[in-house]
Amino acid sequence: MVIGTKSTLLKSEYIAGQCPNCHSNYSVQMNVFQRYVHVCWIPFFRFEKTGVSRCDNCHQVLELYRMPESLKLSYERLKVQTRGPLWHFSGLVLALLCVVALIITEKQKIEKVSKLVQSPQKDDIFEVKIKDDQYTLYKVAKVKGDTVYFFANKLQTDQEEGLSQLLDKGPQGFATDSIYGLSKSALIKMDKKDEIIDIDRK
Repeated sequence: MVIGTKSTLLKSEYIAGQCPNCHSNYSVQMNVFQRYVHVCWIPFFRFEKTGVSRCDNCHQVLELYRMPESLKLSYERLKVQTRGPLWHFSGLVLALLCVVALIITEKQKIEKVSKLVQSPQKDDIFEVKIKDDQYTLYKVAKVKGDTVYFFANKLQTDQEEGLSQLLDKGPQGFATDSIYGLSKSALIKMDKKDEIIDIDRK
């Protein structure tokens, strides 16, 4: 199961009083469990505690909802003394670290693009967002003065993730029979408008 719940034993203690079934004294062991949600067996968060009692004499086992009031009071006293382990939040910590890593990676990519767009070089490949939320690739043919000349890719994709597939097609995907130019200032404006997704420089 990808998502499910499990329980961890937090505390186990013999309680004063009699077993409600066989009436033997000091034979009932109270167990406090912490329930938690796991995803792929990685704990994400805890959500409730519960209890189970067991008599050593008659072996009667009672879940919390079946306990008489005397046992429930013993459970509540024991529950107050227990705290769930921090590892029950392992999944949340991992998820948070992944989010932080993605933010850092994205920030580094933005800084890289802003740097490279100011000094484009021959054979740089620009991953570009064009009109109507379409994406394509531009390959730098040459740089002359303030103008950058590109070959455009013959194909487009409607998802940013699809750019990697266009990159895999290699040089044959570019229309080398036509070339057009953009000023460096125009490219910088495109970058500020988040229209340049990434720049691949070999």
